[in-house]
Amino acid sequence: MSKPRTKAACPAADPLLPFLEAFFAALDEGLCFLDHNRQVVAANAAMRRLIASKDFEAPGTCLTALDPSCGLCGRCPAAEALATGRSVTRRAAETAPDGSQRHLEAVCHPLADAAGTIFGVAEIVRDVSRRERGEREMALATQDIEMLLASIRAILVSLDGQNRIRRFNASAEAAFDLAAGAVTGRDFFDVGLGWDDHLLQDAVAQSRRSQAPVRLDEVRCRTPGKAERLLGLTVNPVPAADGEAVGVLILGQDLAEIKARELKAVHERRMQAIGHLAAGIAHEINTPVQYVGYNAGFLDEAFTDVLALLDGYGRLAQAVRGGDAAAMAEAEAAAAQLAEAADLDYLRQEIPSAIANTRKGIGQVADIVRAMRQMSHPGTGEMLFFDINASVRDIVVITRNAWKHVADVALELSPELPMVYGLPHEVSQVLLNVVLNAAQAVEERVIREPWQRGRIVVGSRLIPGMLEVTVSDNGPGMDETVSSRMFDPFFTTKAVGKGTGQGLAISQAVMARHGGSIDCSTRLGEGTTFFLRFPLEDGGKTRHEAT
Repeated sequence: MSKPRTKAACPAADPLLPFLEAFFAALDEGLCFLDHNRQVVAANAAMRRLIASKDFEAPGTCLTALDPSCGLCGRCPAAEALATGRSVTRRAAETAPDGSQRHLEAVCHPLADAAGTIFGVAEIVRDVSRRERGEREMALATQDIEMLLASIRAILVSLDGQNRIRRFNASAEAAFDLAAGAVTGRDFFDVGLGWDDHLLQDAVAQSRRSQAPVRLDEVRCRTPGKAERLLGLTVNPVPAADGEAVGVLILGQDLAEIKARELKAVHERRMQAIGHLAAGIAHEINTPVQYVGYNAGFLDEAFTDVLALLDGYGRLAQAVRGGDAAAMAEAEAAAAQLAEAADLDYLRQEIPSAIANTRKGIGQVADIVRAMRQMSHPGTGEMLFFDINASVRDIVVITRNAWKHVADVALELSPELPMVYGLPHEVSQVLLNVVLNAAQAVEERVIREPWQRGRIVVGSRLIPGMLEVTVSDNGPGMDETVSSRMFDPFFTTKAVGKGTGQGLAISQAVMARHGGSIDCSTRLGEGTTFFLRFPLEDGGKTRHEAT
């Protein structure tokens, strides 16, 4: 420790003085004392190391011994501390004796006597380079986090232990029609949002109690502007310091947009399937149209013959009325000749048959067109009661060309089923997927074993609490490796152009959305059965007659 130029008078036996001197010398932060004229009274070894270029023994104020390389000396806060009587802090960047860049921080504390008169300052100088780097890195990390959170499309709301909003990202602003600046610091449940049945409040409380995430698959919210939102939310606990209430992080998405995308994907998938079936459907329509055309041609010829015969009978009647025997004989012979040419017995037998077949063909075309219209309709998005058996029949009609050459299809539909509550166009997509899968499986086996005839059975029945639709085939079946992955998106065992691996994944999502399920039972070499199960609304009381 340097000896002060002017030693203050102290009691000779002051027991504190050795401790103060030892502390002054051992302190690893720079410490010096300046009098009211800013003359250096004393500077410890750490101060001399930190500012090695400064001559602390030079006479005069500390400013008279400034080193141009010392950035901190030029911004020394001692004068301001003496003038204001308050502690003053300064930071400066400068070059260290080894040539590296460093940051120093000086804090000047004014010193006052018992009467309150300031007689000097204590200046503490420390190297804050590491802290400066840490703060800079922390600021950059915070900036990166803010940019990341701003780019997240999910709703993100962070609450403290008293449900006050700490963070409210751009997606939350858009979903709730609230500005982050206006709600930060306020109680989340007192910003004008209306939640159904306190579901979110209960989820927040449960997450805090259980220290585990709580998921709300669907919860409705009304914004201050009275807009309705359907949200999927997850409440996650955020650990807090000892003695503080646990905060929560709410993550979520607006389900309206997701449902619109899913609906679009289902519709595109359905139209893609119909596109693949288009040639077969055209053939199915062409066949009845052809024999309707043949029957129309036959009826045209028959009608021409019948009209000629009626003309002959008219001439005979005229001859009878005239009483001319020769004319009557001639007209009778001509009528007999026309009757023989028309072959009335044949016409009596074939005309009713031609009319019946024509009606049948027109009915088949009407069925195909109706089924196509039902399948291709995008739907309104409204849940309603519908006849599942009618949907099954429609699918069998429009897929006929996919299975008629390789399999026989049998319908085992229970006639007294309750109505299914849901989206008919989505359920039709599921039925289309599983029936086409069955047809393709049977075709695969028939190609390998051409002496076999495939069989597909589509049934419907009631089981406890559910309505079940089954689609069974006697195709090759699946091994455990394939069956364990068949609902994975984009997984397929079919050749290129035969499948995308999305059909069963979409079907599983649709059935889950309807509160039901899709399962499969399969045996390698024997066949496969798919089970579609729908929940019974109002206990299954809504019967077919309700429509």
